[in-house]
Amino acid sequence: MGHIDSGKTTFLDKIKGTAITKLEAGKITQHIGATEITLDVINKICSHLSKKYKFEITIPGLLFIDTPGHNAFDNLRERGGSLADLVVLVVDINKGLQVQDVETLKILKMYKVPFIIVANKVDLISGWFQQGKDISTSLNSQSKNVSDKLDELLYRIVGQLYDHGFQAERFDRVDDFKKQISIIPISAEKNYGLTEAILFLATLSQKFLGNRITIDENRKAQGTILELGEIKGIGSTADVIVYQGILRVKDNIAFLSRNGVVKTKVKALLKINMLSAINKKTNYEHVDFVSAASGVKIVAPDLDKCVPGSVVISVDDELAMRNLEEKPLSCMVDDEIDGAFVKTDTLGSLEALTKLLLKNNICIARADIGNLTSKDILELKLLQKRDKKKGVLFLFNIPLPKDFEIELEKDKIPIFKNNIIYKLIEDYQDWLLKENKTEKDKLLKEIIYPCKFKILKNHVFRTSKPAIVGIRVLVGKLVSGTRILKNGIEIGVVESIQVDGKKIEVLETEKEAAISIKHAVFLKDFLEEDILKVDIPKSAFEKLEQIKDELTDEEIKLIIEAKVKMAKDLK
Repeated sequence: MGHIDSGKTTFLDKIKGTAITKLEAGKITQHIGATEITLDVINKICSHLSKKYKFEITIPGLLFIDTPGHNAFDNLRERGGSLADLVVLVVDINKGLQVQDVETLKILKMYKVPFIIVANKVDLISGWFQQGKDISTSLNSQSKNVSDKLDELLYRIVGQLYDHGFQAERFDRVDDFKKQISIIPISAEKNYGLTEAILFLATLSQKFLGNRITIDENRKAQGTILELGEIKGIGSTADVIVYQGILRVKDNIAFLSRNGVVKTKVKALLKINMLSAINKKTNYEHVDFVSAASGVKIVAPDLDKCVPGSVVISVDDELAMRNLEEKPLSCMVDDEIDGAFVKTDTLGSLEALTKLLLKNNICIARADIGNLTSKDILELKLLQKRDKKKGVLFLFNIPLPKDFEIELEKDKIPIFKNNIIYKLIEDYQDWLLKENKTEKDKLLKEIIYPCKFKILKNHVFRTSKPAIVGIRVLVGKLVSGTRILKNGIEIGVVESIQVDGKKIEVLETEKEAAISIKHAVFLKDFLEEDILKVDIPKSAFEKLEQIKDELTDEEIKLIIEAKVKMAKDLK
């Protein structure tokens, strides 16, 4: 995993010894795939370093899932709640952790998946000197300037990781591999440091994951569908990670569709032919079976009905079949909740997004996978009517048709669309802050505050039509347009408030101003040094309740007095 253009595909490409990267548009991964590295390949790459570090590799190999999505983390696997046992976070050492790296950290923390960091593009450090392919040999051969620059870049990443609750250190300085994240400097482009990356991945996985990576091949086959496709002349296909048991041609399998469980029979199993990966004509070879853990392309009828991210199981596995039938989809519809409408491309993305939304106290009323429909738009409009701040639309890796976009904009329904989950949440939170501020500002303009003020001596500038006098606010705030009481009897309305010749709408406590009082007459309705109050109508009490935490004790006392007076008047 890692930020776009960090070098994920180049990292795998160099290990595989193929030129797959050259086939990718803009050198950015466009599809989901898996790369197997067997023990003999690991030994070929790392045997000389294994002796140096006294590591003995016993695992049968490593299976890399190269995916831009979150399907490696959906809760379909029985153990650990995650398809991935270990994650390689590829980071551009010169840029540090970027937005998608931060999102990955949040996902890893949520699913409690261990990881290492590969700090790529070390060759771009000015003055870098490389001896051979091992980064271990070159670390101590750099000039002081280069060593200092390397440490500066590495410890920036260490600091960023610390901010997210992780302890980390350069791989050769780690004291405790259980407590510290290993950071391995590499250059995937120049093929530096890949030996250390593979060695430490293999060694750390077998040393610390233990029974978690032990698989019983006698159990019935289970896997996760990463991506659907079609091969001309062959039919519907599914890219699957088989994480349990052995899957054979002609096996009866089951998976989830939009309408429930679908059963079908495996027609063919295709493995990527690594020797011809750069040849577009013959990329696959037929195999009779695959065993866990393995990536395979399944050919079978009705696979086009599958929900991406779904589990695929053997029909003979009674317990798994029962679980599949009891929990058809991890979508949610709750008519009792006022909340957001969430749509994602796969079950893995749906689960990751809903978990993070709920963790950030964002209510969800609808959550589903697939493209938007007219029915979705109708339901979204109902949610918006119930609560305009909660009834919003979240789209992750889902296109928004122009006609739907125009319709939603017309109804002023907020749309949050991104392919980075935590950016979706940040954008919503920023919008909500602005919305709350706008709402509050509007409320403050409309609100009638409790207020008590004094007519200043020798400050009667006009006696009537309207009376203009100088005042000082003793308690609360005086707002233009409010009615004025003397001894509980209305004497007029504040027509305007002026300070230094400029009109203002609100006069704060202890401030002085000249005010014009429509209908009031000096000597008849009020005198110098009179204490006057603002009339608080019944309709104002509900709005004042919304800002009660911002009111002083004296202001609250005035509100209580107004309520008491109103109760007496009603009697």
